[in-house]
Amino acid sequence: MGEVFRPEDVAKGRKRLIREAVRDLSPGVRDAAVEILESWEGVASEKKLVSLLGNRGAERLLDKMRRFAK
Repeated sequence: MGEVFRPEDVAKGRKRLIREAVRDLSPGVRDAAVEILESWEGVASEKKLVSLLGNRGAERLLDKMRRFAK
């Protein structure tokens, strides 16, 4: 899966990136995903997302994050 945030993304608009990426999740899952993404810890956070959303769901969310970051 790989890194989601570049250093410049953290400084500018990281909250917006996260908000846009998780908007189609249900409210409870959205809150948990936002918490994981805001405190990103690399591989450990990816594993948490996989346990929360499943493999495909986590990949979809991280792909959204990458697209919004461009």
